[in-house]
Amino acid sequence: MAEKKSKTDVSARAESKSRAACCSNCGKKIEVVLAVSASGKKRMRRVCCEG
Repeated sequence: MAEKKSKTDVSARAESKSRAACCSNCGKKIEVVLAVSASGKKRMRRVCCEG
């Protein structure tokens, strides 16, 4: 009889989560910070591309 496979492959999900996501612009590991402007507007900025 065939072995039943779980619908949610926990080990595959853990592996993909542990792998670092790479930036599409510079190819480095994505580093994002929350920047707040003087007017109080919040924005997510990529630190990996700067520099």
